[in-house]
Amino acid sequence: MPKMKSSSIIITVLLFCLCFFFLEERFIQISETQFNTQFFFSNMVSMNTKDYLIGSLLMRTEKNVSAGLFTLRMSLKENSFTSIITTEDNGRIGNQLSAYASLLYFQKVHGMQAVLADWQITMLAQVFQQDRFQIPTSNIEMPSALRINWEQVASQTPEGAYFPNEEFLTNISEYKQNKFIHIGAYPNYLFLYKEILPYLREHLLFKADIQGLATQLLEKIRSEDTSGKTIVFVGVHCRRTDYAAQLERASASLVDHHFFDKAFQIYRSKYNTPSSHVIFIAVSDDVLWIKENLSRHKDVYFGHSFSQGKVSGVDLPGFDLCLLAACNHSIHTYGTYGQWGSLMAGGEVIAVTGTNEEANTEEDQINMRAALEGWIFLDVWDTENITEVDFTNKS
Repeated sequence: MPKMKSSSIIITVLLFCLCFFFLEERFIQISETQFNTQFFFSNMVSMNTKDYLIGSLLMRTEKNVSAGLFTLRMSLKENSFTSIITTEDNGRIGNQLSAYASLLYFQKVHGMQAVLADWQITMLAQVFQQDRFQIPTSNIEMPSALRINWEQVASQTPEGAYFPNEEFLTNISEYKQNKFIHIGAYPNYLFLYKEILPYLREHLLFKADIQGLATQLLEKIRSEDTSGKTIVFVGVHCRRTDYAAQLERASASLVDHHFFDKAFQIYRSKYNTPSSHVIFIAVSDDVLWIKENLSRHKDVYFGHSFSQGKVSGVDLPGFDLCLLAACNHSIHTYGTYGQWGSLMAGGEVIAVTGTNEEANTEEDQINMRAALEGWIFLDVWDTENITEVDFTNKS
């Protein structure tokens, strides 16, 4: 049984149908024919093999004598194929993880065949063990004159979040066969793939060298700790740099140190006990800012202080993400990278809301719909009165 079925059977026979039409005009006594066609998938993980489906297509020709017209009607006979689902998300590692997880939800829960391009898998493979991926790199081979018409099943909100159309979700059983489905440019369907998070954590394993360095840092901190208490590690991700412009387009703004001060206070009050204490591990795309604003906290350690000189620039995003995932609990501001650091860690999470006083941001929409247990959001609009918000509370 081939690993990947598919079917642009109707598309691949377009040229044949045109030829048949002219043949039929001369030999109108032929009213029905059946033939086989093939549709190939190349699995880039095993380049020596091609998976394919041989499908039967029934073509019926009906002649309208009065109008002098012929109608060609085509339908699949006996064979059908599992729907193919994809996205062309061109973002960085956080976006690719969100795309991967969103696609894998439809593959695992609804039996569709997920497809990602070579460059997307290559980006994920810079951080994770590729042989564990459940969505291999695939190339759909088509005649050069033909192309697949992917059916868009997602829409973008004015704030920028992509969500599946309700018609698609409500009638998903009708989409499981014989379709090519596109789930949007930047899918982050957290409200769906939260259902398979344990499965994602099982097979999204960091590369051994990255994991080894992250483990080495945490062990170094443990060995130097003289308190005799259990250390509760809290990963902290602060996204800044390019995200300022994205928030500005949404009439929102970056958080300042008040958010982190409040989040630190919450974790300390919970885990600084006679038998345990908290240590925060902070990483950021703006190392200078976090050191200037967070170094006054004596229980904050910076990933950059360890990785400098040990981790190459190309491996740094993977190292920082692995470090966040190795912690017990999490704090993050916004963006898919910080979100995935928190999701991979799997503990309690403190994140941000209220960066726009009058409307929900893209981030808010995704988090509100997901309503994850154990996630608390700090409303930071009034930095003098930061309040906790629980999106699981629907009242």
